[in-house]
Amino acid sequence: MKHISGFVSLIILNCFKVKNKSGDLIAAPPVKGTFICNIGDMLKILSNGHYESIVHRVINNTSKYRVCVAYFYEPKFDVSAEPLDVCVRNTDGMKKFEGAVYGKHMVNKVTNNFVMQSLNYLCI
Repeated sequence: MKHISGFVSLIILNCFKVKNKSGDLIAAPPVKGTFICNIGDMLKILSNGHYESIVHRVINNTSKYRVCVAYFYEPKFDVSAEPLDVCVRNTDGMKKFEGAVYGKHMVNKVTNNFVMQSLNYLCI
């Protein structure tokens, strides 16, 4: 299922797709000795949009066994985030986002993304 991360996730894997500026999911081939760092919605808010959260998807496009190792760094459920002053100054001086409470934001994301996508897959 395609989705967006909460804060930051580090992933080591071999089959990954990301949404490009045209809105298409494209392959992001692995580069030996590297890992993927996904920027999530909370970091997008804190940076006032300087860093973009990206829609991504982990896939297995072979019949071989695949290994995916992920580390998710998330704040406490009740933490609120709003654009940092230094980031507002560095991005046109205007706040592009209102604050968000992490837990409320993530529950909304899970409900609207994962649950609805799962129901859509079940109906196919």
